[in-house]
Amino acid sequence: MRKNLLIGLLVFSLAALLVVGGTMAWFTDSQTADNKFTAGTVAIEINEHDFQDITNWNPGDTTNKDVSIKSTGSKGTYVRVKLTPVWGALDGEEFIPDNTLSTTNVTLNIINSDKWIASGGYYYYYKIMNQGVETELLLDSVTIAGPTTGNEYQGKTLKVDVEAEAVQASHEAYKDAFGITSLPDGVEAWSESTPE
Repeated sequence: MRKNLLIGLLVFSLAALLVVGGTMAWFTDSQTADNKFTAGTVAIEINEHDFQDITNWNPGDTTNKDVSIKSTGSKGTYVRVKLTPVWGALDGEEFIPDNTLSTTNVTLNIINSDKWIASGGYYYYYKIMNQGVETELLLDSVTIAGPTTGNEYQGKTLKVDVEAEAVQASHEAYKDAFGITSLPDGVEAWSESTPE
């Protein structure tokens, strides 16, 4: 009986060693991958080319006002600009619009019309802009008409709001961002081969 007990213990010990040894004998490896996805950026700057406020402006005057847009983000972008003239008065540094004064006597002299496509109240730049690219001038000067500018404009101030918008060129993002169904004729279309 003692011999059977000794044999039983020996068999049990041997089985336990095989189980432990068997689980330790497999070749194993383990790895993890840390994947990073960094989003590109869409950023622009309005360049008004050293514009200075004009005082003592007269009907019939044309004043230089150069405006261009520069892409500073990493993504290829579509750019559009809205120019809005508004007459008003200055209260210290604050501009107070005067909606009774018409802006039909104001001419915004657009240049490079082959590079800026007018559509729906905006000017769309004709090609996709990559980082560091600056557009040709959009606005060159502003003219106040002589015959249609009466005494009600004396002492008033004209402000030209320049509102520039940019959106990534890829995946037809302009549809949501700009609220349009297609780009105006003459604006470069994005494709998978367009560099960004």
